[in-house]
Amino acid sequence: MSEGVLDAALDLLPRLSGPVRLKLFGGEPLLRPDLVKRALSRAAVLAPGISVELPTHGKGLPAIAALLARMPQVEVFVSRPDPLAARLRGVVHNFLIPPGEAPASTARRLLLARKRGYDRFNFLPAYFVPWTGEQLKGLTRCFSAVRLVLDRWAKAGKPAVVVNLSRVGSTPLYNDGLVVDTDGEVYNSNLILAAAVRPHRGRLRLGRVLEPEGLTARPSADATQVLRDSFPAEVLESTSAADAELTAFCRGLSR
Repeated sequence: MSEGVLDAALDLLPRLSGPVRLKLFGGEPLLRPDLVKRALSRAAVLAPGISVELPTHGKGLPAIAALLARMPQVEVFVSRPDPLAARLRGVVHNFLIPPGEAPASTARRLLLARKRGYDRFNFLPAYFVPWTGEQLKGLTRCFSAVRLVLDRWAKAGKPAVVVNLSRVGSTPLYNDGLVVDTDGEVYNSNLILAAAVRPHRGRLRLGRVLEPEGLTARPSADATQVLRDSFPAEVLESTSAADAELTAFCRGLSR
């Protein structure tokens, strides 16, 4: 993304109403630490106090650690439980559960992440991959193991935060909202990042960020319909079933 496209995207922030959250995603955003720094600094001026999400695998965090230390409104989501990232305020571990993992392995990984300093988790079963019936039963057992660990921590007076409880969306994994792609095209979901969606991404288009007066309020199709038209039925069925297991886990926690 060019600095011009980034600046034009950020200039939309003061025009948005209601609670606004800014998310910087990729690929890996910290392959361009210069743009991340620019985005964080400009967002703080254009929309003081705005909540920001920065998903990353974590390797690039040293390049912006000093800036993040001054910006408590930035919520970093890391896919690897790196001890350096654990020292960041409010960091979240994206905890992926793959098909076929044993519940004991899931529990061990969760305990290791806590040992490394993490107490905020976003649990994610693998999406858009096949799950067999047996693997889905295993996923149920994995979430039961996670629940036991969380309960143990809570009883010890050291509860963890499950970030999933405050996140909703119309499609599994992907996010709703204004999305500015690297070329300045604007969409209503970051579902457009999926390779399978590329032939259909025009149906989610709202316009160009460099021509903000021409942005439309609605695309020609919603993300749910585009999702159904982009992926094989068996992959969607697996994804829906895995997502249902996550939903059941979250509902059990919120009761």
